[in-house]
Amino acid sequence: MNKTDLIKHVAAHTGNTECCCRRMVDAVLDAMAEGLSDGEGITLQGFGSFRPWAQSQRLGRNPRTGESCQITSRTSVKFRAGKELLKVMNKQK
Repeated sequence: MNKTDLIKHVAAHTGNTECCCRRMVDAVLDAMAEGLSDGEGITLQGFGSFRPWAQSQRLGRNPRTGESCQITSRTSVKFRAGKELLKVMNKQK
């Protein structure tokens, strides 16, 4: 499912227009990105949590040439699935 599919799904379930749902989805994603960039974690009860984490500088290797290079430190995001999401994903058929 991509962003457009998500917007169509939300529109179908809420009865709102796709344009309105696009604004809502964009607002939620913007708020999440802003919170994570400020170093805050985001918890969506039952779905999961997003946490920023600092990756340290490390030595990497170019796979084409085999040449070593430094990979600079950066902030990334980790996602941990919630119990309800795991139940839905692993339900017996």
